[in-house]
Amino acid sequence: MTPTIISKELLPLNNKLKKPVVEKMHRDCIDSSIEQLKCLLAPDFLKEQPDFKLEKADILEMTLNFMQHHSSSSHAVN
Repeated sequence: MTPTIISKELLPLNNKLKKPVVEKMHRDCIDSSIEQLKCLLAPDFLKEQPDFKLEKADILEMTLNFMQHHSSSSHAVN
């Protein structure tokens, strides 16, 4: 099989075309992870405030609060 020769003029164009696709994949991965956090943390929170719409920043803040509380609780036990 003969190697394919890519001209130097086409290489930047290919990278420019790939960048939006790679960025979308990156955003989708972040969104998926935030949605997983929401599923883990939101049920307890929504019991207290059922009409509250959770934004991504809210979910991340809830995660931080949970982790800090969990961390301080585990240090208190030791």
